[in-house]
Amino acid sequence: MGKKDPVPSRRYLDMWALPGMHPSNVDILQQMKTADTNHFTTHMDTVGTVAEQDLESGSWATTHMLGLRTDVWKVDGAELEDALEVMRDQRRQTLKKQIKKTGRLSAKQKADLDAQLEDDDVMQMEPGEIEKRRLVLKLFKTSTDRVRWCGTIEQVTMTEVHNSIGSKRNLLTMVVMLPRSEHVTYIQQNHRTFRIPSIFTFGFFDGQQMHHVAIKRKWVSIGADFEVECDGESIGEIDGRLFSFGADSYLDIDPGPLSENTGFIDLMTLFTASVGYHKAMRKSVDRRVKATLSGQSHCHVVCNEELRLRHNGRAAA
Repeated sequence: MGKKDPVPSRRYLDMWALPGMHPSNVDILQQMKTADTNHFTTHMDTVGTVAEQDLESGSWATTHMLGLRTDVWKVDGAELEDALEVMRDQRRQTLKKQIKKTGRLSAKQKADLDAQLEDDDVMQMEPGEIEKRRLVLKLFKTSTDRVRWCGTIEQVTMTEVHNSIGSKRNLLTMVVMLPRSEHVTYIQQNHRTFRIPSIFTFGFFDGQQMHHVAIKRKWVSIGADFEVECDGESIGEIDGRLFSFGADSYLDIDPGPLSENTGFIDLMTLFTASVGYHKAMRKSVDRRVKATLSGQSHCHVVCNEELRLRHNGRAAA
């Protein structure tokens, strides 16, 4: 028998505007927290479902769940106060070592340290000045007997800040990690002169070749609609629903090399799920950029998890 022709892929994302009040959230949350995966943590809320359409019958079946890391997205006052205390302690130790590398300080040295601390920007900060918010969304495949992690999309605030400063426009950067893949995929928003609608680009390696993908928001659309192109040719679209409580969308990928690639479809699903958060993400980037340009770069807190994304695997031990 000859090889079957590729088939299209169609998914519908039902993103909840108020996850905690969604009628099915309690049962789903319990299912996810007892799942056989350590990717769903106690600091995560389910924020939506993903349904796939059967091409022959036209029926839809819910196949995936989406989880949001609330501890990094909805940072509360207590967490900001704790972060500020850590920053102040680190700053105190830094200034102390500048006066004397080791050992106790003399009375005069201690007085010098106290004077520096009194005028130091970090010591004068308030918890509300710290910008720590970062988007982390995870996709899980669900069935009657198990829950399996399918990928994560994370905001990369360090790249966002320097790209936004260089282009004088707030630009988003995200990274996607997929299971059983040695490669991560960076999704970068690009700035083009006289082009207002967003354009995101990334390279997707399918194990054999690199595919260059562009996600272009449409000039005229009712919802958040995007055209998906691969190597300059249209391969699908994201059709955002206008009349919905959350950022609901259809994701359609035309028949081709990528329509049956589960990793690519999951990656596109994660990006589509992130669209509803883009406005809040840009506001966060704007605050980080303004703090950096005003000499208050310490207000932009970079967590260890984000720093690990820049780990140099070739560095000597």
